[in-house]
Amino acid sequence: MEQRQPVSPNQWFVLIEEKVTKGQSIQWSLTATRPAGPDVEQARRLAAEAALMHLPQHPKRVKGRQVFQTGPDNWLVVVAGAKGDFHFRVSVGVLTAVTTT
Repeated sequence: MEQRQPVSPNQWFVLIEEKVTKGQSIQWSLTATRPAGPDVEQARRLAAEAALMHLPQHPKRVKGRQVFQTGPDNWLVVVAGAKGDFHFRVSVGVLTAVTTT
């Protein structure tokens, strides 16, 4: 039976999703979950900074990036590498539930 754990109100996080190598395959994965505190504006500032500074797994050597803010809490980042372009997403989210079995 699943049990719900207490959650602090207004606990904001910066979430980063990107393609990662798992053995011989590449899959989309949540690679970072960073606490950002109780203030959504602070979380947005941290997320915007992550869009500019995060070093994704691919490409190995970043030659440049384009950062698109697609909503108040979402960024899509296109990263140029030597052999092509890759992208990752940065989002701001509030933790609403934690469960355990």
